[in-house]
Amino acid sequence: MHIFFGLIISLFPLLCMAGKEEPPPKYSQDLQQQADSGDADAQFHLGDCYFFGLGIPKDQKEGVSWYRKGAEAGQMQAQFNLGGCLHEGLGIEPNLMEAIQWWRRSAGQDYAPAQISIGDCYIFGKGLAQDEEEGVRWFRKAAMQNYPAAQHRLGNCYFNGQGVRSDVVQAIQWYRKAADQGYQPSIRALQKLEKD
Repeated sequence: MHIFFGLIISLFPLLCMAGKEEPPPKYSQDLQQQADSGDADAQFHLGDCYFFGLGIPKDQKEGVSWYRKGAEAGQMQAQFNLGGCLHEGLGIEPNLMEAIQWWRRSAGQDYAPAQISIGDCYIFGKGLAQDEEEGVRWFRKAAMQNYPAAQHRLGNCYFNGQGVRSDVVQAIQWYRKAADQGYQPSIRALQKLEKD
């Protein structure tokens, strides 16, 4: 499960993004023991269990604590989720600069959701100097991994001329790539373009 940052799309837990991921595990003693023994993936999953209340009472602070343990051990999804919690102030005091640091670590491991979070920060000048071209560069990195939210954002950039020259044909191509994966915002964007 992921906490997804975006100024276009606000923070949401995304279950089974684009149907490519397994549902998150529910809390179990075995998972707790693996996390306690230092397994970074187990720490990330245990963070989800606490944060979202999966098989255990919901406790966002405890979830953030486990995300931090996984993040410090280098687990990219835990780094991303910790960044999202810090950005939104969920289970922890908000701290945009620390959020960006964790997203950068996750993005450095080619984790597409973190790459678009960094792209959003550049596009909107949130916590980083506004640089639309740099934002597009981050969106493109994630889009090249066939990540539909990034493909949609890249389509928006081409449609609006943000960081790139306006090009409706390119916008439609990127929207179509995301729409083919069932990404609803791109499906709606294509429907709107067909009506206009």
